[in-house]
Amino acid sequence: MKRFAILLAPLALASAAFAQATLPEVADTDGNGTWSLAELQAVWTDLTEDGFKGIDANADGAVDQTELQAALDNGVITAPEASSGG
Repeated sequence: MKRFAILLAPLALASAAFAQATLPEVADTDGNGTWSLAELQAVWTDLTEDGFKGIDANADGAVDQTELQAALDNGVITAPEASSGG
């Protein structure tokens, strides 16, 4: 039974990794390492101030990579569709 569990552990970890949404490219126009509402609105054009506050978990007025990843993983926001190029 232990062998079976050891064999399944990597599969379980890989599945968890695939469940995490990939962060889209979001420009950090002021270069401060976090995103403002305006920076996120360049990708999520319908994002409101209230929506931004819902993403900004520590309420510091900026969204960092961890907060944005959590918002994507929890379905607070969805990754934008990739353009088809034509």
